[in-house]
Amino acid sequence: MGKRVAITGLGITLESGITGIEENKTFKNRKIKKLLSRGEKIFCSSANHAVLDSGILEIDTAKEKRGIFLGTTKESSSRNELLNVLKSIYDGEIRHKEFSEAVVENMSPLFVVKSLPNACLHYAAEEFGIRGTNSLFITNGVASSQALAAAYHTILRRDCTWCLVGGFDSHMEENEFYNYEQYGFRVSDMGDEKSSEVLGEGAGSMIVEDYEHAVLRNAKIYGEIIGHGEVLLDFENKEADNIRILKQGILKSLAMAHKDAKDIAFINTDGMSYKNYNEIEEKAIRDILPDIPQINLKEQLGNLMGAACIVEITSDLNDSGSNHNKSQDFMKISAGFGGQVSIMIIRRNEL
Repeated sequence: MGKRVAITGLGITLESGITGIEENKTFKNRKIKKLLSRGEKIFCSSANHAVLDSGILEIDTAKEKRGIFLGTTKESSSRNELLNVLKSIYDGEIRHKEFSEAVVENMSPLFVVKSLPNACLHYAAEEFGIRGTNSLFITNGVASSQALAAAYHTILRRDCTWCLVGGFDSHMEENEFYNYEQYGFRVSDMGDEKSSEVLGEGAGSMIVEDYEHAVLRNAKIYGEIIGHGEVLLDFENKEADNIRILKQGILKSLAMAHKDAKDIAFINTDGMSYKNYNEIEEKAIRDILPDIPQINLKEQLGNLMGAACIVEITSDLNDSGSNHNKSQDFMKISAGFGGQVSIMIIRRNEL
């Protein structure tokens, strides 16, 4: 048997658990705290939970053998600062002197630094002493799945002994809502409506680790990553062509896991409503895995975008329901607006 990759630490922070996060659950470095956006603070909380849950820092490993991979859709820091400046001086004509004065008074001098999408990657690396392979994915709904896949392959190549993998997203500001209307998303004003079309807020983190290393340190092993497939759909193509391509990705993930369709206990679907993806996913699954139960956790969590895959897999690993209370292999499908689809096969150990 080849190299194996274990999941040994889990952490989730959702919208309902954000109270007091700035003071108690983010990174210890005070300078870093000042730079964190709301979404990054949520990620920091989940990362701390995952690292503590794994006990990985109690073991002395070379910092160069620690990796970090994150997924998000963060593209800038809060635009409210800039909008407030413009509102304060705009009357049909922008006056450069007044604009400069308003910037000094109303905008953080770290506005540009806070805007960098990969800044959180650096913050987490500093916090946990990570000096190895790293990457950030900003591919919306598929981002954290691609981050998890990258960590998986990094460990298989022996480039890292363990990796921190995370996904986070927060789009609770009014100006953010409009960005997603074009993709058919809504925001629940009361926060009580959940579906794949309603934006959520949250973060999830995992520690993935060389299996033998995890066994030697007597770590709790929640499960294993055993297969991965990835494809790119073109929503301008015929539906039949995209179904064929997605089926290839599903079959690739099964082949890598050395599994047949009948070995999969359940499928955690993406259900993205953008374009005709949902129909493509349904038909591809029906052709290959027609009798396998399907779930969609976005009905309970909302669409967490960059955090979705990690949070949903974590929920599956922790599910102690009667149907899941044994070792099982399940499939998680994640999709992005650009047509990227990532398929992970996860083995969940008996609880």
